[in-house]
Amino acid sequence: MHKSNNKIKLSLVALTILSSSAVAEQLEDITVTATNKLSQSTKSSTSSVTIITAEDIEERGYESMTEVLSHTAGFVTATNGGAGQPSSIFVRGLSSENLLVLLDGVPITDYTQPGTAASIEKIPLSSIESIELIKGSQSGIWGNGATAGTINIITKGAKEDHAGIRLKAGSHSTHEVGMDISKVFDEGSLAFGGNILRTDGISAMSPADSESDLYHNSSLYLKASLKLGEHTRADYLLNKYTAEFDFDSGTAADATSDGETKQLSHGLGLHYKKDALKIEAKVSHTKIDRKLKGTGAWGPWKYDTKGSTTNYSITGNYDFSPHQSLTVGAEHIKNSATTIDAFSTSSSKFQNDAIFSSYTHTIDSLLGAKTTINAVVRYDKFDKFDNKATYRLGIKRECDAIEGLYTSSNIYTGYKAPSLFQFSNASATLIPESIQGFEVSAGYKEYIGVTYFNNKIKDKIDSVTDPVTWTTNYYNNGDSAKVSGVELSSKYIFGDSGFIASANFTHMIDYQDNAGKDLQRVPQNSANLFLDYYFGESSHIGLSA
Repeated sequence: MHKSNNKIKLSLVALTILSSSAVAEQLEDITVTATNKLSQSTKSSTSSVTIITAEDIEERGYESMTEVLSHTAGFVTATNGGAGQPSSIFVRGLSSENLLVLLDGVPITDYTQPGTAASIEKIPLSSIESIELIKGSQSGIWGNGATAGTINIITKGAKEDHAGIRLKAGSHSTHEVGMDISKVFDEGSLAFGGNILRTDGISAMSPADSESDLYHNSSLYLKASLKLGEHTRADYLLNKYTAEFDFDSGTAADATSDGETKQLSHGLGLHYKKDALKIEAKVSHTKIDRKLKGTGAWGPWKYDTKGSTTNYSITGNYDFSPHQSLTVGAEHIKNSATTIDAFSTSSSKFQNDAIFSSYTHTIDSLLGAKTTINAVVRYDKFDKFDNKATYRLGIKRECDAIEGLYTSSNIYTGYKAPSLFQFSNASATLIPESIQGFEVSAGYKEYIGVTYFNNKIKDKIDSVTDPVTWTTNYYNNGDSAKVSGVELSSKYIFGDSGFIASANFTHMIDYQDNAGKDLQRVPQNSANLFLDYYFGESSHIGLSA
């Protein structure tokens, strides 16, 4: 047992009056893609799923992806400064590198970084239509790097003819301008938009007013769909952003350290759907280019990295009946990265082939409850690591006698391969980290939900830095670590009064590293409280703490 952590972090209480629709009706059935690669009803999934919509983002007044996640049960974030500064995300105590991030279904994992974490803090919220948050290992479907869960960020699509312009201004010389245009044709659709954000920012180190850490972000998204026949369509998507930022590497008054990140993700998909059969073939490519420079005790330094991920996949789904569904797929993935610093240049790459399958069976009434069973299995063959087999088995029961009362549980395995940076800076051959875990949930409608989770990590990749040469060596730690905790969430609508109250709370029971020390930046307790009041037909006022 470890001592209780008494540190408490409170966010600023935000009071916002926003233009919005009236209280949104709760959808009984929502489709997601991050749970099964192809669209799937949340009712037929046993995974822990949270959907954040563009309306939620607007009504809460969120300004960044990290802020969205920090207000979600099970997620904790830590940001090194103001807008655009590097952020850390912890999902049920597991760090960012264990979280697979998808942009419109395209993986944007950054293999040039030591921990492979995607820079989601630089993705503008203005282009987002919804965010799918799946907690618990999803390696059985997605493979590498989904040991803590999966985030699928979905950009705006063309649902109707539309054109709009956004203008924002704020403190620290913050200015933002953006536009969205969409057009629906008889044989397809087109949607595109862009956003430019510029702010003087604040210093990442104390005192915050010692200097301004500039942040400038420009982004572009494009979605196009074309019908090729009665049952076939082709899709193309593109997401591009460039972020320029200052940061503090030694002191608050650091005027020489700055960086630039460029990311381009695009993909082409061919979709076929007829009766109970769905087939999807996709090819996607993500390219990341990061440049950092500054001046240290030994003079000027630089750190430039380039990386890319290419994914070829084919997935098929067949519904044997309204109660039985089978999904199978295969993919080929190629990763490469190059690092250039003041001393050397290093390059590395690896690839893997994978097959996976997911079977879902729903029984209308079994021992007094509607029962859904989901089984997922995946096999990955690597060219530089041992092959990995992962699985996920879940069951969800919805009580017949008491509508809205449910229970669910999942057991799973997962893995995270070394990043290309780690692989090229290891004195011995690295092997993937592995995870075994389970989660148990129960709840009643939206009024109350509780989840207990328990994960065990083996072969964790750690590092040691030589104090003389400042070189870092990565290695697999042979000890195991355990992370467990409890999540609670609640929502209540006060009749027709217009008031809605919601809250969530996460308590970590075990959150220690391999050496038995509490994980850094992971609070033992975190909570959020929201109170919203909807009045008239288009007005809303909200309080969050």
